[in-house]
Amino acid sequence: MMRRVTTTAGILAATGVLTLGMATSASASHGDLRNSTWHVVNPTGCIAVPLEDNRFHVYNSTNEYALAYENANCTGPVIDVIPPGGRSAGGAIAILGRAVWVD
Repeated sequence: MMRRVTTTAGILAATGVLTLGMATSASASHGDLRNSTWHVVNPTGCIAVPLEDNRFHVYNSTNEYALAYENANCTGPVIDVIPPGGRSAGGAIAILGRAVWVD
């Protein structure tokens, strides 16, 4: 009897892990990040953004928030949070920003 309960619990735990994994992949961003020279469709993870006329501008047409980082490999401080449907701010983000992270 105890073996059956343990097996059932293991199956339920594995099912839960698989379900959570599928939910994560289903929640990837939809839309695009862009400026006037490039765009990325359905971005996920760290995306290096090329400078545009020595400035960094990002239009976030995804359904997720984009975090703008100071460095091209998504390290350093987050210097802007770009909401869905929004644009990166001026100031520091336009000069320092080099990458964005989107889930």
